Amino acid sequence: MTNCKKCDTDVSKVYECEHTEFEEYCKECYTELHYYLTEN
Repeated sequence: MTNCKKCDTDVSKVYECEHTEFEEYCKECYTELHYYLTEN
């Protein structure tokens, strides 16, 4: 398992994005972060 970079929760699937320099996030943190980055 991998830990989310933001909330430190163990997750089976992580999401990476060029906006976060390919750090690993859980779905909830990734969605929140990506929404924040793309709406500004």
